[in-house]
Amino acid sequence: MAKIFFVGLDGAEKSYRLQTHRPFTLGRDPGNDIILRDPKVSRHHAEIVFERGFFVLHDLASANGTYVNGKRVRVAPLTHGARLRMGNTYGRFSEELPTEADGALLAASEPYDQPVPPTEDLSSLVEPYREPFRDPHLEPIVDEVPLDLQPTGAIERIDLQTVPHDKLDPADVKKK
Repeated sequence: MAKIFFVGLDGAEKSYRLQTHRPFTLGRDPGNDIILRDPKVSRHHAEIVFERGFFVLHDLASANGTYVNGKRVRVAPLTHGARLRMGNTYGRFSEELPTEADGALLAASEPYDQPVPPTEDLSSLVEPYREPFRDPHLEPIVDEVPLDLQPTGAIERIDLQTVPHDKLDPADVKKK
């Protein structure tokens, strides 16, 4: 379970539990998920998104910047213990190991992780296509041997080469 802790200008620490299925917005505006009451924080300052197995902090073109571990960033993955700063507000990212209770809660909230029940047997639909299609008007290039099993020398090779325009014979160039 991931949490983010912020110490406000009044010195009070607040913690927020981050969820993987939706982004979290941070800023001064009351419509944000995490409201930072700091005049140096932009109304829509940053966003935390779960991407490719990691929580990632995105600065939303804030006026005073977003800092992770003392470096100004536009986009930064959050690792356990990362120190955050937005304006004069300081924070910390924590990624704790899930407990058994968290695991049960997670299993109940994510039904798509359950195995897919078996479906009907579809082999009868595939069976007519197992034999290769043979057009009686065409002769096979190599009789009865699939291409992937033929020796390399048995497959016809085409010699492709590029020629600079100045070396082309005018007779070879077709005019439209």
